[in-house]
Amino acid sequence: MILILTYREYEQSTDPVVDWLLYKGASFIKIFIEDLVNNSNGYRLDINNKKIYFEREEITHNINVIFYRRFEKNIHFKSDFNLGEINKKIDRESNGELKDFFDYLFYILKDKIWFPHYSKIKVNKLEMLNEAKEAGLLVPSSIVTNSKEELINFKAENGKIIYKPIRQISYYTFGNYTYSPYTTEIDDEKVEKLNDYFFPSLFQSKINRSYEIRCFYLAGEIYASAILINSSIDDVDIKLNFNSTTTKWVNYILPSEINRKIVRFMDLVGLNTGSIDLIRTVDNQYYFIEVNPVGQYFAPSVHCNYYIEKKIAEWLIKNDSK
Repeated sequence: MILILTYREYEQSTDPVVDWLLYKGASFIKIFIEDLVNNSNGYRLDINNKKIYFEREEITHNINVIFYRRFEKNIHFKSDFNLGEINKKIDRESNGELKDFFDYLFYILKDKIWFPHYSKIKVNKLEMLNEAKEAGLLVPSSIVTNSKEELINFKAENGKIIYKPIRQISYYTFGNYTYSPYTTEIDDEKVEKLNDYFFPSLFQSKINRSYEIRCFYLAGEIYASAILINSSIDDVDIKLNFNSTTTKWVNYILPSEINRKIVRFMDLVGLNTGSIDLIRTVDNQYYFIEVNPVGQYFAPSVHCNYYIEKKIAEWLIKNDSK
């Protein structure tokens, strides 16, 4: 049986896979993180015997493969009383309780086939740059600093540079407007406005791109798509142009040497799936930018007719039958 772990909100890369599992008559169970919190479904973990019961049925030994898709969420626990900081403490401690509970759930299922493995979900962007270089891929010159002087020196060495979050920063909503941070070029004017010391930040050399490439990795297979934007647009973060009518996604065949290096990189970091961003420069070099173990794949799948959701479903079914 296939176990799908996800959350209740629509998740564009989960439901299409479920459609194919239904079409192919696969045996699966889908559990939302909310199912384990809001008591909409009954379950029990038998600690002594390491067994999971869901709606009174023991499912531990029936599970062979797990599709792990964004099964993480900070739960807000509502209260009828406004207790100020105590409400925040209840939220924090309750989510801490859930984390240890989920960690134990994963422990029970640790020997199953995972896609991707739960321990590989939160990759460190800085470590990934080192691992990509170890695999033979080119990476941008990168530093983390809190010093304006160090930043000035780095810019002098590299010319154009960019800033990006070390991990991930979400969006912020104020009234009718939502704001989201993007990768940003740092020019001399921005540097001059900085304090002598600031919050530790990641800076990289700006790669002179011809175009960007999104690769979806599926157990050794690579489905690459070049993202072509209007040549007059110089936005550093290509996501700003994803919805533009002039942006085109086209099938792309990577050089065999780059393919081999990507496979080696994914083996080094222990990932059997993920979305990888590359930049192809104007002088035909390929730079590794980052990998997201649960990155979205639906856009290249649809635009390039890769049917990745079908291939994922077939991979899950194949490994379930083992």
